[in-house]
Amino acid sequence: MKKQWNRILLSGAMIGLLTACHHTPTPVGQPDKVYDFDHKVHYEQTKFNDEHYFLKIRSDDYAHFTQQSVFLLRHSEKLCQGMNAQLTLQKGVQAFERLPTHPRAYQPDLQVEVKCVSK
Repeated sequence: MKKQWNRILLSGAMIGLLTACHHTPTPVGQPDKVYDFDHKVHYEQTKFNDEHYFLKIRSDDYAHFTQQSVFLLRHSEKLCQGMNAQLTLQKGVQAFERLPTHPRAYQPDLQVEVKCVSK
């Protein structure tokens, strides 16, 4: 009986290790779809090299715009790892009003090119 439990535990551990090693990184130049739990942001990240990225943050409600902006700054800082992050906005900047008086039209996704430049 004890041998059977040892086999089951060993098999479970091996399956767990194989499952953990299953992740393959996204190829350079291909978008990787990711979700940031802290800022509740869905985004796509395309890595061209260690100093050049393209981020596309999915547009959602107007109230969430400030969180997306803070996410963009923090994530760019993290990507550049000690270098200065140079952001070029491509599309999707929303107007910011405290109390909008009319419904907003659909906003495109926020698209940003991030280049890491030396200090």
